Amino acid sequence: MAQRLIVEGTDAIPLAVLCQKNGLSAPVGYEDETKFKKEFIVVGGSDSGTLKRFKLSLNEPGISNLGLIIDADERGTNARWQQARNILEQHFSPATLLAADNQAGPKFIKEANMPTVGVWIMPDNIRTGYLEHFLSELVPTGDLLWNHAEAVMAELMGQTFNIVTPARRQKALLHTWLSWQKEPGKPFGQAIGAGYLSGEGALVTAFLDWFGEVFELGQ
Repeated sequence: MAQRLIVEGTDAIPLAVLCQKNGLSAPVGYEDETKFKKEFIVVGGSDSGTLKRFKLSLNEPGISNLGLIIDADERGTNARWQQARNILEQHFSPATLLAADNQAGPKFIKEANMPTVGVWIMPDNIRTGYLEHFLSELVPTGDLLWNHAEAVMAELMGQTFNIVTPARRQKALLHTWLSWQKEPGKPFGQAIGAGYLSGEGALVTAFLDWFGEVFELGQ
């Protein structure tokens, strides 16, 4: 039995920290940190690279549980799901995929004699966006520094010298906010560990529930 999580970019590190911070056990067979990073996690890089690794993993014998985390970006969740669905059509029945189509939120694909598959489209399986939109939901409610960063970013976006595109606004905003912390510029995973970003909330709970449903976890 092999379990695998295919992720886009650097999504794996902060998400792994969220799982650890909330006491979620490691997937069975991947309790060793090195094995977790090198065998359970597969970094696809770009969106196309991530989908390619997803396709390859589905064709690999011995995979029992497979997760895909990919950004909606500006394409939107429906377009991203269709890309993943096109790959899944080569392995799962129309009835199984129709059931997944009708699932609100993250996808769970289960069929007899097939691997359990889950698809999470960042940030929340509804909106356009990416990991930074997900992590922005973890900023403490009413944080005055965040409010100030949002105001500064809004002002910048209206300036003629601004080079931040609307598509990358949230990335710039979150990195700006992190650069103003007591220990500036911590990577996302460390920012969660340090408590700058919360490890709680409805979106975190939904992600942890998805993770626990897709993978077989230790006790």
